Amino acid sequence: MKLLGVLGLACLVSAAAFAQQPSAPPSPNTKPPTCQSQYAEAPAYSSALLISTGFEIKAAVPGGLWLQKDKDVYFCNSGRASDGEMLCWKLRVPVKGQPCQ
Repeated sequence: MKLLGVLGLACLVSAAAFAQQPSAPPSPNTKPPTCQSQYAEAPAYSSALLISTGFEIKAAVPGGLWLQKDKDVYFCNSGRASDGEMLCWKLRVPVKGQPCQ
């Protein structure tokens, strides 16, 4: 039992030491990081529009709805949105090289 406590303490100490190491500043010649994206913005869509055109609610999660019709899948916010804020995104095959947000 004491061995588990000692091992746990050693893990915490090494994790804290690793977290305190300063990271190297980015060099001016490096490109900004890119990420994979599996969502495409759908600015002209809302959950009401998708439901009225035959999409079914497949899942309701806090803050949003997953809607599907055939092979098209959308995620839409279910709360209030500010003007110009994106309401829905279409699920797509992941694309590499998108800017990270």
